[in-house]
Amino acid sequence: MSEQIIVTINRRDRTMVFPVSERDKLRELLKDRIWWDRRSNRWAGRGEVEELKEMLEGGGYQVKLIGAR
Repeated sequence: MSEQIIVTINRRDRTMVFPVSERDKLRELLKDRIWWDRRSNRWAGRGEVEELKEMLEGGGYQVKLIGAR
């Protein structure tokens, strides 16, 4: 089994950090829930952080949440 890919989500602004090679797969998985945030120059999610986490884990990713709850 290959190693799980880690996606890090910041709770405060929902910005995401993940390997560049996963961009297209994540855009397909999350559909309209992921967008390029020009202010932070990072990918960001739309919606509840826990929902995004569930969707990503369902797609086979390991999710780490950072920042204050």
